[in-house]
Amino acid sequence: MRSQGEKRLTLAVCVSGCNWEWDYRIINGIFRKCQKNDVNLLIFNSLMLKGDFPKGIEITKNLVRGESEIFNLINYDLVDGVILLGNSIYRTKTVQEISDKCDLHNIPCINVNDIQNKLKHNVFLENTYAMELVVDHLVKVHNCRKINFIGGYPDNKETQERLAAYKKILTENNIPIEEVRIDYGHFWKHSVVCVEKMLEYDLPDAIVCANDTMAILVSDYLKNRGFRIPNDIIITGFDGITDSFVYHPSITTVSSDYESAGIKTYEMMEELINGNNEIGDIRIQSELIIQESCGCMHFKKEEHNFIDDRYNEKNFTLDFNKRLIKTDIYISDSDTSDEIYYHLLTGAASFGFKRFTFCLNADLEKKDKFFFSNNEGAKYGISKNLFEVYLDKKNQVRRKEFNSSELLSYDFLNGPEPVVMTFSPLYYKTYFLGYMAYEPVKLKLEVDSDYFFLYSLQAANEIQSFYVKRELEVINTIDFMTGLYNRRGMDRILQNVLDEVKYEKRQLYMLCVDIDNLKIINDKYGHEAGDNAIIQISVALKKIFGDYYCIRTGGDEFCIIICEKKKLHIDRLIKRVDEELNTYNKNSGLPYNLLCSCGYNWVDSDKFISFEDMQRKADKNLYEIKSIHHKKNSFFQKN
Repeated sequence: MRSQGEKRLTLAVCVSGCNWEWDYRIINGIFRKCQKNDVNLLIFNSLMLKGDFPKGIEITKNLVRGESEIFNLINYDLVDGVILLGNSIYRTKTVQEISDKCDLHNIPCINVNDIQNKLKHNVFLENTYAMELVVDHLVKVHNCRKINFIGGYPDNKETQERLAAYKKILTENNIPIEEVRIDYGHFWKHSVVCVEKMLEYDLPDAIVCANDTMAILVSDYLKNRGFRIPNDIIITGFDGITDSFVYHPSITTVSSDYESAGIKTYEMMEELINGNNEIGDIRIQSELIIQESCGCMHFKKEEHNFIDDRYNEKNFTLDFNKRLIKTDIYISDSDTSDEIYYHLLTGAASFGFKRFTFCLNADLEKKDKFFFSNNEGAKYGISKNLFEVYLDKKNQVRRKEFNSSELLSYDFLNGPEPVVMTFSPLYYKTYFLGYMAYEPVKLKLEVDSDYFFLYSLQAANEIQSFYVKRELEVINTIDFMTGLYNRRGMDRILQNVLDEVKYEKRQLYMLCVDIDNLKIINDKYGHEAGDNAIIQISVALKKIFGDYYCIRTGGDEFCIIICEKKKLHIDRLIKRVDEELNTYNKNSGLPYNLLCSCGYNWVDSDKFISFEDMQRKADKNLYEIKSIHHKKNSFFQKN
């Protein structure tokens, strides 16, 4: 698609859950064409599996919002086309929203395998007649008459379509429809309960399952009961998943050519980018896949193939669980965010990514902002300012700030080779923390996707827990009215100060500050005026002593603690505080002046006795100054 000298094209794919094998096969077809044609592929993957839920069961709004936010990360100025796997996306409005944004940016959008949200350009995988192929095969080739059906959920659309096809073929062949032969296995283990009930009625010729997973579970149950498949009973599935081929006996099923669907989708996108907007929808037909479970194919596979496959999966599970537990133990003993990120990044090694990073809201690391504990409530929405956290070649944690519109902190789209990069959300309840960006060595995520979802939840919880804990520590040590330390904060500061005085041989200064006539301000002008006085005095103190420890020790009392190697001219600094307040008083428009009294004490490190002694002497100095101010009441009341 790209001629020499042109900017490399970039396609975006939007998918949710992505542990359904057909989604991965579709994406793999797109990926193969992108690699062949030197095109970047960006996958925006909400990790939440849409699932087939019975009527009345819904995923929580917070989960839907958190997962769906990743689709708002797409920078439509960076991509040349968007491909939606709309059937996988839980929030159906997302499909139309992305399509509308594509129209706004004049780039093509294709929806794949989504009959409920038809867009201008679509690729459909036809399953309407697929179940008819299976049942017709059983009737005409195997002369079956007692054919049972196990669907998913009764309210599920796919179940209804497949059940209708089952009934249609039976009717066409004059086979009576018996409701006792129809049950619903919820697409999973409940199918075994269905078989138990069916066997109480009679032994059917065949059991038609609405997906391959139920066919395998049913086959396992029957084999354990001593039945031979297909000699005693025929089992069929639907979807053509990998397990249906490696299981023994392999499951007769139906499947669309999902990888071809991905290739055809890419070719349609190529036509649209080149200006051919008249191209029509593409339809990929299903095919009947004859295997061992119906008796048409002789047993050629050894059962250990399936066992080996499951053994490998078990090993991965054990390795993943060990890494998850190890990561959790190390994180629980971590004191800094760098340590947290190091353990999380190394914990992702199970998935074998070429590159893996966290891209997080920059406000998380700003100590003067409260991400979780402010009054704004929900934090949904991708922040403009992010920082990317990654491990360098020396296995050290590195950070780099960037704008979220760039997706990553470096120019990853214009390297020597086309890139495939996946983005997935990181959130906690109503707070969107950022996202993970990962580049697989090869496009093989289906085995690991459930585990990766668990990993992402752990990562989000650990990140949230660390920053909430840090914020709570700050909240406990900060006076919220002034932003200065409170008495708890002072207690923590004193140990650090003591170490500096003892081991670094520094001089120690302690200033005690008191607001003059605060009671009069409160009584005469109200408590709002009194609060303003406290705040304005704090502002002046922070401006002059902001590099040191500033503490609000009481209602109108403050303390400044300073450690310095060289002697300071404290009187000059106090004069600057007076100048700040004088400037405020001239411009405030208030009927009174703000004034504070400052007393201080200082000692060399070798003469330090105790903080109590320092404060006692500073207080004595303070009250002498305060007495002078009271005698000059004109400084307080404006004429």
